[in-house]
Amino acid sequence: MAFFGVTIETISGVRDIEGADRIQVASLVGSTFQFVIGKGSFKAGDKCYYFPVDSLIPQELAARLKVEGKLAGKEKNRIKTVRLRGELSQGIVASLDLCSLELRGEIDPEKIAAHFGVVKYEPPEQIIKGAQLHPLPEELSVYDIEGADRYAEVAESFMDVAVMVTEKIEGSNFSVTARTSGDIFVNQRNFTIVEIEGFEHTWWKVARRMGLVEFAKELATRYKDTATIYGECVGPGIQGNIYKLSDHRALLFDIKIGNRFLGASAFLEETDKLANSKEPTTIRVPLLALGSSLRMWLGNRSIVEASNGKSALADIAREGIVIRPMQEFFIQNFGRSIIKQRSPEYLLKSEF
Repeated sequence: MAFFGVTIETISGVRDIEGADRIQVASLVGSTFQFVIGKGSFKAGDKCYYFPVDSLIPQELAARLKVEGKLAGKEKNRIKTVRLRGELSQGIVASLDLCSLELRGEIDPEKIAAHFGVVKYEPPEQIIKGAQLHPLPEELSVYDIEGADRYAEVAESFMDVAVMVTEKIEGSNFSVTARTSGDIFVNQRNFTIVEIEGFEHTWWKVARRMGLVEFAKELATRYKDTATIYGECVGPGIQGNIYKLSDHRALLFDIKIGNRFLGASAFLEETDKLANSKEPTTIRVPLLALGSSLRMWLGNRSIVEASNGKSALADIAREGIVIRPMQEFFIQNFGRSIIKQRSPEYLLKSEF
């Protein structure tokens, strides 16, 4: 599960906005987030609470933050990326005075979020028809990737290593798991999908049509361990079908064998086998870079700037990018060496 919480941060800098008398732009130490603040409300070095994008804010807290009725969503309670006077604003900050004295020493982001009643917005799961939702297989946990916005130092560690960069797709998490015993599971983000006799669920239909059930079985047999194939399910009825696809498909982005994920090269080799005579682009998320260093691929762009651009699937802005080294490594106090960057341009336009 990717990190979510209300954190105590330090303001790294504040700058004026041309032509704006009442607002400024501020940023945080150790991240690339920027956000609009009231003029003079913070200065470099100040501590603050940071409420990130996709926070759902209770009405009482929204009133205290003076954003009541100004947020996104049907309930006007969701923090989204917005543009104010031409500047991106990615979250909300507040003085530590927002908390009572006895709680100001709390540093655990989850406990701070719980104190304020803040939870993370989650896109709705695919509507289940003709199936039941059961807990994920015991070998699996919820799949998620941390963001480069928050972990700038991790992103920097990728700069001079060979990487694979792929397009981040706006769809719904999809996976197929095969055990060496022959058991098969088709899963969405939080649950496994168990079909009801006489009905075929969309996820299972995609898994069968694309040969993913047999592919997962073959991987489990060959590696002699549980195999899980991860992808993003897209098509009619999923996240507004922003790519205007006529049918459902899964675009693959990862393979897990037992407790380890295959490296980028091994992932490409395995999915090439699945593709056979098909074009690999029909079964994988779009590939943007392969084998060059991240620094070389970026050129003069920042990771945030590089995340913006046109989708390879349709004439729309892409959701963002995912970066992983060709040879995976473990990062202390972080974990697996993979990171995402969501496009600010996409987030400004997206309702999902």
